[in-house]
Amino acid sequence: MSNQTMLTEIDGQMLAEAFPAECLPAAVIAGTEVAQRLMLRQWTDRFAVHIGFQSVLIPSRLNFSPDQLIMIETEEVRRFVRALETRSNDGFERQRAARDLLTTIEPWSAPFILSLVGEYVIEILEDIAAAITSENERILGTLITQNEAYWNTIKRRVASYWNVYYRSYPRATYVGFELVDRLEAAAFVCAETLSK
Repeated sequence: MSNQTMLTEIDGQMLAEAFPAECLPAAVIAGTEVAQRLMLRQWTDRFAVHIGFQSVLIPSRLNFSPDQLIMIETEEVRRFVRALETRSNDGFERQRAARDLLTTIEPWSAPFILSLVGEYVIEILEDIAAAITSENERILGTLITQNEAYWNTIKRRVASYWNVYYRSYPRATYVGFELVDRLEAAAFVCAETLSK
């Protein structure tokens, strides 16, 4: 874990860096609400993802304190809170948050959904596969074309988690590989459209 930094103080501004600049007002409010609900000390790092021409820094994991409630002002802020909750160390919370985001994937929320594709909780993968529409595929495909190295990491994680936890599933029917194939195809179409 040498590449991780012990973050003892996580504030709303730092969490707001997980979203594009045009989202800043709602993202800071959401980040502040989430920061108040976190455990005081935790190991985490952040990974960079490009959204359009901007780079955002998404936390790898957030350790929430179970006894803290978040007071959400608006539906817009609620969606940003839910995005940050997809980084929770609790798989059930990640799944609940992902389900909320999957109702309408937007370019700013796409990295949070895409990162879940590279995780091991098969129920979350099944939720993502069931919710993917052609519009969602386009948004996620565009994100993939802008983040090829990160996408390659996600694909390696899918293969690794299948190998460790889900080898009883035939590779051709494992939902992680099905998602990779669908999103690869969407990214190909997006790349072709951009090159014209």
